[in-house]
Amino acid sequence: MLSARLFVGLFAGLLPLLPGCAPPTPPDAPAVPVITGLTWEPNPDPRVPLVVTVRFETDRPVVPVVVIDAGERPVTLEHWPEPATEHELLLLGFHAGSEHAVTLRVEDADGLTMTAPAWHWTAPPLPDGFPPLHVTVSRPRRMEPGVTLLPCQRWPGRGDRDQFFTALVALDAHGDVVWFYDAPYAISEVKRARSGHLLFYYGTLGNVVEMDMTGHVVREWNATRFPGKLAPADAIPVDTGTIHHDVSQLPNGHLLCLSTEQRYFPSYPASEEDPTVPRSPAWVVGDVILEIAPDGEVVKRWRMLDILDPYRIGYESLDWGFWMGVYKNDPAAPLRDWAHVNSVFYDERDDALIVSSYHQDAVFKLSRATGELEWILGFPSGWDQAWREKLLTPVGEGLYPFHQHAARWTPQRTLLMFDNGKYRALPYAPKMRAEDSFSRAVEFAVDEQAGEFRELWRYGGRPGEVFFTPFLGETDWLPLTGNVLITDGGRVRTPDGKPAVHPAHGQKWARVLEVTRTTPAHVVFEVVVDDPSLGWTIYRSERLPSLYPPPPLATRDIPPPAADVALPPPAVSPLDLGERTARPSPGFDLEADRRAREADAADAPDASDAVEQPR
Repeated sequence: MLSARLFVGLFAGLLPLLPGCAPPTPPDAPAVPVITGLTWEPNPDPRVPLVVTVRFETDRPVVPVVVIDAGERPVTLEHWPEPATEHELLLLGFHAGSEHAVTLRVEDADGLTMTAPAWHWTAPPLPDGFPPLHVTVSRPRRMEPGVTLLPCQRWPGRGDRDQFFTALVALDAHGDVVWFYDAPYAISEVKRARSGHLLFYYGTLGNVVEMDMTGHVVREWNATRFPGKLAPADAIPVDTGTIHHDVSQLPNGHLLCLSTEQRYFPSYPASEEDPTVPRSPAWVVGDVILEIAPDGEVVKRWRMLDILDPYRIGYESLDWGFWMGVYKNDPAAPLRDWAHVNSVFYDERDDALIVSSYHQDAVFKLSRATGELEWILGFPSGWDQAWREKLLTPVGEGLYPFHQHAARWTPQRTLLMFDNGKYRALPYAPKMRAEDSFSRAVEFAVDEQAGEFRELWRYGGRPGEVFFTPFLGETDWLPLTGNVLITDGGRVRTPDGKPAVHPAHGQKWARVLEVTRTTPAHVVFEVVVDDPSLGWTIYRSERLPSLYPPPPLATRDIPPPAADVALPPPAVSPLDLGERTARPSPGFDLEADRRAREADAADAPDASDAVEQPR
């Protein structure tokens, strides 16, 4: 028989060979990091539920790595590169309604690691009433990296949108919901603030919010002009009435946004179809661009009624529906939504503003320093001499934009916008029928020295597709791929399935698609929001590089604008009906636009019959 000493020795020699066994750690081996006080806390705000905070301590400085595994395509988070001993990590990227295994691993400066036991968590599902998101195309290897942020607005009927709800949803490249905010108000657009937080406005009565990814409001600005309006707690007061359509931040940290004013005109155009209808009194809503300091001080106001011709109208300039519930409508002097500016973009190279006017069917450039109008890109009819000399001349073949949205420079210094194409005519020419209408993403080259522009690229849908969006819309240049993100956000479908020109005329639905900037363009991502029982729209969308905020951007000084002096409107000549049928440079328009202009010229009175009207 083997002695006990011999048996023990043989057994110890076999230990390294047995499965699952390992020799004891040598006494002089370095110790691995120790994790203590580990807690996992789902976000307490039920409106932003796909967020978890993990807290723990370690016995030495370590760098943490977290893996979120929902069963397919695990996500590795490495957003905390600085070694530390006390840790509070914000975890983003959970899938709504899915079970997750979350693993924490830490590593010290010597490369020694420790992995904590996996934490299992089932993320809350999307709540009832959320938009039905249908991803029809997803080609991640051809897409711009990041997540797509969609503020989906609900329209209960054919009237107005729901003012107390927005589903702000972030989708990954495969179309899975990885973050959402069940917002209690109507959010139209969301951008990254320079702080890395989210920046958005809601409604039209002047509320701007900076919010972090947990739903915590970092700060909020509140317009004070409308009596009786309740200000949110701790809101920063701003001396204005409305904030609408666009809010962004300048390099100096100031807000750049759109507001409005009202002016009374005793003799104003009263018809968009018949130029012989006598003029009548009107209250005109004029858009105002604001620069607002972080403390709420209005640094500068640029008043559009002092910059463009206040008497030039486009189709829907005499409508007031957008401002219903904001301003009162006096039948003796009706409210007029003259220009309906929908975007303002800061051009840092020239210290200028690129502005899009929906009802004037024009994009124009202003000097931020002086407020001087530098050029106009738009159909040439209806401009008096004071503005006609600012018109850019078209070169080559292409189309003018009509009722466009979101005009802005690309990094290549080309002008990208969403051309809604609504009506494709100005008063008093016939409107293009809804069934003939079309929208497109379009890019123009602008030669500012020569005063010319030409069409470079456009996307108008797949072959045979009906692509017409009468309201809303956006195009974004994506920097890594050069693709274009298109928000086709305000479709309207009649009960018989045909396109309509007004939100009240049918079912509203939306889509967001990413296309290659090629000819022809290829769709690499598409998500559709369509519900036969409920209307949905998306004003604008964003492709964020990550759910995680980037490091804050340092503020940079920019030249102060000139003093805010209200200038009288420029001198204008009597209404010139002949100029309203002026033709652009030959060869620019495609056949559909050419037919519209010919119909315009045939139906308009001769210039010699024009009746002088006091302005």
